[in-house]
Amino acid sequence: MLHVTNGDAAAEAIRSTGLDGAVLVWRDVLHEGPVPGGASVLELREIRAGFLARCGWAERAQALADFAARDERLGTALRSGEEVVLWFEDDLFDQLQLVQVLDRVASGAGRARVTAVSTESYFGLLPAPEMTAAFARARLLEAPEFVLARTAWAAFRSEDPRGLEALLAAGTEELPALEPALRRLLEQFPGVTDGLSRSERQALAALAGGALPFEELFDRAQRSEERRFLGDLVFRHYLDGLAQPPAPLLASSEEGEVWRLTDLGRRVIHGEADRLAFARLDRWLGGVRLVAPHRVWRWDAAGARLVPPVRG
Repeated sequence: MLHVTNGDAAAEAIRSTGLDGAVLVWRDVLHEGPVPGGASVLELREIRAGFLARCGWAERAQALADFAARDERLGTALRSGEEVVLWFEDDLFDQLQLVQVLDRVASGAGRARVTAVSTESYFGLLPAPEMTAAFARARLLEAPEFVLARTAWAAFRSEDPRGLEALLAAGTEELPALEPALRRLLEQFPGVTDGLSRSERQALAALAGGALPFEELFDRAQRSEERRFLGDLVFRHYLDGLAQPPAPLLASSEEGEVWRLTDLGRRVIHGEADRLAFARLDRWLGGVRLVAPHRVWRWDAAGARLVPPVRG
């Protein structure tokens, strides 16, 4: 039996139950950086390892080795018919990992039994008896779940994000946590009025009352999340981006531990300025590369829809 999960805390919680089987952590923060369609498994490893290294979140060689070992362990389980148990939570971070794993399972030649464990809480916070009870309720995944996961993975990796909207319109009943997760992903596109992702907007709004230490800012910015999915490394990456010249919205102490709004940041958060009129933008959301000013998909929160780039 192979247990596949989202991170070290969940992995330790699974091990604490004494359940049979090995535990595999599916390490990647897929809602950040390039995940382009058309890239093979090997090419995607290179792309992801390079991105993680550029962000300072991993050494490139180590990330490549980890991805290779991860993929090989899952492949071995599938080829041997080993049961695969998926422990993924309902948030964006986990749901993207889940559809990637299910896409790998569906595209392989093995016939492994695949089950999914779900809970309303975070696995890393659950005591062993509750983890064991959740395992006992695991459900068998069959063809409809795999078809939906493959569709979602392809839509996420497409350079045209309207496939995500089409998927949401069709419904995700087979994987019910996928719908709110993908809607949260769409909210990471720059807003039509302020040019901010929802995460960036929440960070700026948390500073409206004055400067804050990093840890307090991180906590306050996450309070409005329906399902928290950000780690502190990614959040700090957002702050660093918002503080970049030539038009910083944030400023910090030299140690980067106390953050405050700049005058421009206050104007943006009050709806008086569009960040993308001043700031550079070149980032990826899945398969979509956002480059200001002419290659930027935006999110219209009022209309709950994507707005395509304006061609110059």
